[in-house]
Amino acid sequence: MTSPRIKRIIGTAGHIDHGKTALVKALTGTDCDRLPEEKRRGITIDLGFASWRDGDVQLGFVDVPGHERFVKNMLAGAGGIDAALLVVAADESIKPQTREHFAICRLLGIRTGVVAITKSDLVDADILGLVRLEVEDLVAGSFLHGKPVVAVSSVTGQGIDALRRELLAVVGELPERQEKGRVFRLPIDRVFTMKGFGSVVTGTTYAGNLQADAEVEILPAGLRSRARNIQVHGEPREMATAGERTSINLADLQLSDLHRGDQVAEPGIFAPSQVVTARLDLLADSKPLKEQTRIRFHHGASELLGSIRIVDGSGAEILPGRSSYVQIRLEKPVVAVWGDRFVIRRYSPALTIGGGVVIDAHLPKLSRGTRQELLDTLADGDLPARVELMAKLAGLRGLTLPQLQSRTGLRIGWLNEALPRNAVPRLASLSDGGTRKWLHLDVIAEVRRRAIDFLERYFAAQRMSVSVPKGEFLQKVLPTADSATTIFLLDDLRREGIIHVAGDAVEVPGRSKTLGGAEGELARSVEARFATAGLQPPPVSELIRTIPQKPKVMEGIVSFLVKQGVLVRIAEGVYLHRDVVAEAKTRMTTQRGKTIDVGAFKDFFGLSRKIAIPLLELFDREGVTRRQGDARLVL
Repeated sequence: MTSPRIKRIIGTAGHIDHGKTALVKALTGTDCDRLPEEKRRGITIDLGFASWRDGDVQLGFVDVPGHERFVKNMLAGAGGIDAALLVVAADESIKPQTREHFAICRLLGIRTGVVAITKSDLVDADILGLVRLEVEDLVAGSFLHGKPVVAVSSVTGQGIDALRRELLAVVGELPERQEKGRVFRLPIDRVFTMKGFGSVVTGTTYAGNLQADAEVEILPAGLRSRARNIQVHGEPREMATAGERTSINLADLQLSDLHRGDQVAEPGIFAPSQVVTARLDLLADSKPLKEQTRIRFHHGASELLGSIRIVDGSGAEILPGRSSYVQIRLEKPVVAVWGDRFVIRRYSPALTIGGGVVIDAHLPKLSRGTRQELLDTLADGDLPARVELMAKLAGLRGLTLPQLQSRTGLRIGWLNEALPRNAVPRLASLSDGGTRKWLHLDVIAEVRRRAIDFLERYFAAQRMSVSVPKGEFLQKVLPTADSATTIFLLDDLRREGIIHVAGDAVEVPGRSKTLGGAEGELARSVEARFATAGLQPPPVSELIRTIPQKPKVMEGIVSFLVKQGVLVRIAEGVYLHRDVVAEAKTRMTTQRGKTIDVGAFKDFFGLSRKIAIPLLELFDREGVTRRQGDARLVL
């Protein structure tokens, strides 16, 4: 049988014992109650799954429990649902879990659906009419407003065919899934073993597609495995795609390695986090939600504990029926990307109070009063606007293409097409290890300002320095930049004429390298002392003792003369004037071709051993002599 062209997931919603499981069985022929306790008690405790196909359309049904105690199981199956099948029993009408399930569907952004009034054979036409009016009142102004309301009986079969037709009609109105370029993700909602196969996980393929035998990663633990076999709606497949109920037989993993709420994904792409920035909508019938309130965070098939922090300056609490931008700080990591939906429940009692959409799971901690337009851009801006802002917030770390893929769930190839080189004019693009990276122009401008400020302060404090050690410059100006960013920014500072890099020194182009005033006089005096001392230079300690200046000043003067090339350091604390060194080299030419040892060298120049050995080593380095055992050949 060929693969269906349209694949949609229908999620049931409704109060306990309103006939959800019986309705799914009447629609598909599959009994979703699989657990012995479910059979014995006659209620759905955990998720059940079934499918029905009509031509090119395949509908997968997620049958969820209605009992209040099992709402978290309902939430585990709610991710990836395209349309809701809201079930209301004719003999009981709307009940508490009807309202909670319906609220969850709204919070998860489900866009369409159908209402089924079950057990219609148990009531007369007047009661059925009243229930229909109550349903219309419940869904007024929601995604189910004006959608079909079908009276059915799973026992007699009344209305089942009509319900099928309405379901096909509403899913046919949905736009095609924008799956091009999305990375594969599947939240795990069931884990079990099959004899002869090993560990199996199931879930609704949330995005992308997965080929049989492909490598996968189980997150957030980061375990690697292989999709040994794939089934879609119970049939073997070579590939699972978004919108399909999928079972994956995972190689080399034990059942204890796998948990509901984990995600199966392409390896090496997604990074877990514990701070999720989101737009949160609080239900109108909820109590105000105060900052730092402990909540239950339901995302995909996971339930995590965390707390809320409001970041948009709207106050210290969110009022019922209002929205705020928040950061949800979780006690365990989650894998979330831009656009993911979630639901929150109170920690105790566990009541659904709100939900919303993830805008980023990798932002730094934001302060209260973060600008509204910044948060609006992250939530609703187009891709170039969001990339620009993400790069700006990243500062010196920049934003790489793999990071953008991880945070959006969009493939690198698709992102490259959507973001050509000049698509975001406020960003500079560079290469980092073969991949693209963006730096915001405001970040580059801040680096220029910081470099100028640091250099001015450095030379004001170190008046006799002609350069800054490169390491110190990088530590003060580019403290968090990686190697690729450092190279790029140093080149930018060079092009702007702010610095000149010479080896391990950073200089200011055009800055005078001479000293004026008292320091200049002192430098000339010290230079004269070394020039007249010849090959018997004064130690720096003697200069400090005989010249009435602070030791730091004298050391600075000597350091300045060395950087200027006036003095040549031949050993620790031993300096010679450059003219003296040049004259000694000239004298050595008279010995060209001869072999000379340390003793002869000392006698030739009349030197002490303290000066002779480091001077010979200098001549070796500069090619005046070449060592041969304990002697030197004069070149």
